[in-house]
Amino acid sequence: MKLLMNTTSPYARIVRIGLLEKGVEAEMQIVNPWGDTPELLAANSAGRVPTLITDDGLALTESLLILHWLENAKPMPSLLGTDPAAELARAGVAMGVIDAAVHIMIGRVISGVSFDAAPVGLRRRRSIVDGLKRLDGALASPGADAPAVSAITAITALDYVRFRFHDVDWIPATPNLERLREQYGQRPAFALTIPHV
Repeated sequence: MKLLMNTTSPYARIVRIGLLEKGVEAEMQIVNPWGDTPELLAANSAGRVPTLITDDGLALTESLLILHWLENAKPMPSLLGTDPAAELARAGVAMGVIDAAVHIMIGRVISGVSFDAAPVGLRRRRSIVDGLKRLDGALASPGADAPAVSAITAITALDYVRFRFHDVDWIPATPNLERLREQYGQRPAFALTIPHV
């Protein structure tokens, strides 16, 4: 298998963590989703990462859909915990934080830093703040086995927000999320996938 990804994408990081936690090997190929990388466009007409190309040559896209496929392909260890519906509900909140942060970054590429203070930028900031607060109040306790999808997405959201918005004063305190990150942060799947340029 081959994962088309880049080192800063939170969506790609979610899949990378899932692959590592499940012990599924895939070749990592860094691509530029902002450019027209031929292999990425051939596999994914949206030109987005991550794109997982299976051993059968099937191109899977969208991080949570890829995790769903991984759960079916290799059920153990499960990333859905003991309450899959609750896991997915919390993961949805984390994905909202990630989406808002990514949209701010895209807005900055198009309009510059002034996008942050525009009405849409302010709504995205509100989504990040509200989502992080909700995650901080609703995280499940870490399990003994592999981290569940809510922990993977929540930690990815927190790390991405810190990576992209390290110099702002509007990020809320999230002590419960910080503790969860400390508990899982040394696991290779998390430590090896920290976003960097």
